[in-house]
Amino acid sequence: MLHLLAPAGSSEAVIAAVQNGADMIYMEYGAVAGERSMSREDLSQSIRYCRVRGCGAAVTMDELLTDEQLPEAVKRAVYAAEQGAEVILVRDLGLIQALRRVLPEVALWGSVRMGIHNLDGALTAAALGLRRITLAPELELEQIQTIAAGVPVETAVCVHGPVCFSYSGQCYMSAMGDQGLSDSTLRCAEPCRERLTLGGRMDEYPLSMADRCLIGHLEELEQAGVDWAVIGGRGRRPEYSGFVTGLYVRALREQVLPTQEEQDRLAQALSPNGLSAGPLDPSGTAALLSPPVKPDRSAERLLSDVRKSYMSGELRRVPVSLYVVMRKGKNALFAAEDDQGHRAVFEGYEPIDLGRQGLSGSRVREVMYRSGGTPYSCSDVNCSIDPDLDYSDEALDDARKNLLSKITEARRQPKAVTVGDMPPAPEAAPVPERTNFIIQVTKEEQLTEALAKAEPDYLYVPAELLAAGAAGTAYFRDRGARIVAVLPRIVTDGEMPTLHELLAALRSVGVEEVLAGSLGLVPAALQAGMAPRGDFGLNVTNARAFARLTHAGFRSLTASFELSARQIWGLAAYGNAEMIVYGRAPVMVTERCLIRSSAGRCACSTPTSMGDPYGSVYPVEKEFGCRNVVYDGKKIFLADRPDIYGERGLWGVRLLFTTESARECVSVAERYRDRNRYQPINISRGAYPKGALWT
Repeated sequence: MLHLLAPAGSSEAVIAAVQNGADMIYMEYGAVAGERSMSREDLSQSIRYCRVRGCGAAVTMDELLTDEQLPEAVKRAVYAAEQGAEVILVRDLGLIQALRRVLPEVALWGSVRMGIHNLDGALTAAALGLRRITLAPELELEQIQTIAAGVPVETAVCVHGPVCFSYSGQCYMSAMGDQGLSDSTLRCAEPCRERLTLGGRMDEYPLSMADRCLIGHLEELEQAGVDWAVIGGRGRRPEYSGFVTGLYVRALREQVLPTQEEQDRLAQALSPNGLSAGPLDPSGTAALLSPPVKPDRSAERLLSDVRKSYMSGELRRVPVSLYVVMRKGKNALFAAEDDQGHRAVFEGYEPIDLGRQGLSGSRVREVMYRSGGTPYSCSDVNCSIDPDLDYSDEALDDARKNLLSKITEARRQPKAVTVGDMPPAPEAAPVPERTNFIIQVTKEEQLTEALAKAEPDYLYVPAELLAAGAAGTAYFRDRGARIVAVLPRIVTDGEMPTLHELLAALRSVGVEEVLAGSLGLVPAALQAGMAPRGDFGLNVTNARAFARLTHAGFRSLTASFELSARQIWGLAAYGNAEMIVYGRAPVMVTERCLIRSSAGRCACSTPTSMGDPYGSVYPVEKEFGCRNVVYDGKKIFLADRPDIYGERGLWGVRLLFTTESARECVSVAERYRDRNRYQPINISRGAYPKGALWT
């Protein structure tokens, strides 16, 4: 049976989700989550509230962390575990590595931001020590089934809540803007929800998705082997947590789908942007938003009714067995035991001997079963009563209340948790003899002899171009450049045979290295006998993550472009660190094809662009599998700032060419080689001056 994980962004939302039957709730307690994070006091009280009522408690710490932030994150995790949190939802590889040593008994759950989209990625996550993993929302039912059947840990699927247009964990649009907010720190400014132009015309909200709703597909997910259904929307109001949790609990446990009235209430008050089953929709469509809608006054009245329902009573969900023993001449004894083995004993007064027929077992049971207003449901009352005895109803009530009070106090107490030492800091690596100059192209026409004269040490080329021949690479080989195949960031299990064929073709033409932006691609590369290098999509932001991946066999790792330059210099002390010093940052990778939406037909060879209300233009290019990559409107340009990247112990600096013409590629490369004074237009320093992960 599917279990339900529900969101709780506040103490009241905890009550709402628990009283509506959630199996587990998750609360924000990240190191950099800011105002969305619970306070220590609220977290402790909320976990105790859950423990008493038989609901699991998880804390979410799935932001990316810098070296400065990671120790504080570990301290927070320890505090949460000591208060009784059973699960910590994580994403950062450095935090995972630390918590496995510090909290060996606490389950680590890979959040949706880990971007698990194929079986190899799921197996890699399991090997990291995760006991549960959340799969990418873009997956279809068959893809979900493949992963669930092949991975040795529990799987989870997001069944309801807001949906991002980009693959989770691969959106950097907010970080590259001027807001100083990043999705990686759970403080996304949601620029995708803005009104945008697409293909030169106003398309309203082409990146803004309707809320995901899989309430009609729960049985399919269960049959596919999924263990957990996850409701998203941890930042939404408590009424949302309560109402949506209740709908899914009834659908899961009673097979009762929402009535039309409930669906209308859900859409009107809690999901005004619409609902869609996305990839599980038989029609194959995923609804998009009309302009964002705010609930009206009638919706607020509905929410008020929802709030009253969960604040006015207790859901009796904890089974308790009661025992009553009454003997002549002795004080009455009462005992209770809950489903977790907690026991309580209470001694009452001596029953009155009437000398005639007295209290019956049925009467005792009737009074003792009255557990309304508490979290407890008396599953059975066992009586052993001598004949001719009497005992008042008031005294029986007092005994029951005393027993349940003691059980409550016992359930509130967290189990002792083992806390280990923080693993030692990674050892420093030798400083590279020199910094390699790297050029990455995305189009065959950029592979010119003139560009090869810039004499890069490495040339990064899309794997598909290399496999197709890409004759221009000969210019670079002749000048000693090492060719590296750039793998797509997203490859589902159905596309894996194509990837294996692609890797075999690359190996046959002498390509020995790949650039991978997903852990789910590395096993295929190793199987083909190719060495991996890590791209920005791995989101390496701290030394522990860097050292862990280096130990796993990555020859070099590209630091996240959300870091500051100074933070990247710090990572360079632990291995071969690479930094992107020029180019448009790839701010999204999308499953839905924007090019098709713009052209009205399949036109992958014709790139398009989006414009926002502030004058930025985001190029959109085809990606493997008819996906799209959305690039930032501005180009990172540091040629005039060698103090940011020069002589900093970096293994490599990369120029990333995307929309540039062959001629502009040459001009930029020569500028970085200090052979001209070329200055592109519409440039930025990216996040490098202060970083997007600052607190």
